[in-house]
Amino acid sequence: MSSYVGWNLQKAVADARAHHVKSVSYADASELRRTVVHTYNWKVCSQTPSAGVHSTATKLAFKIVGVNESCSYPPRATSASTSGSGGSSSSGGSSSSSGSSSSGGSGSGGSTSSGGSSSKTQLCSIRSNAGNCYHAGQFCRNSDVGATTTDAAGRAITCGYQSGSNRWHY
Repeated sequence: MSSYVGWNLQKAVADARAHHVKSVSYADASELRRTVVHTYNWKVCSQTPSAGVHSTATKLAFKIVGVNESCSYPPRATSASTSGSGGSSSSGGSSSSSGSSSSGGSGSGGSTSSGGSSSKTQLCSIRSNAGNCYHAGQFCRNSDVGATTTDAAGRAITCGYQSGSNRWHY
């Protein structure tokens, strides 16, 4: 088995499956326990088992962070973030080589908060109806197109047309 540390998650999963690894799973390496919406927005920080020769029946697990984040210093939870969603995983099955992917709708609804007179974007100023911060890759409403907010880690995200629909992106 190859070492996938530093690889883009989407490419690492595809390569592992091409090498007949039975099961591939992944989870956010940060304290935020973010859900993976699109694997191309993430990179591999570590893997279990480590690189070397293993049976194709091996279950491969990745710890990941966003492509623009540091594996050494993954995002930390702030007192304002209370993300309760678990990591995502993908196991077994076949993968499509057509390059298209589908995901369930997430992040629909929400409200805009405009309190204060700060010129800086407030932490998660636009939230879902459940009160959660949005993450890059999640769907956004037509009314939010062009709007900017921050994710739970304080990074600016903007709602715009991407990958065939309106999505939050860095």
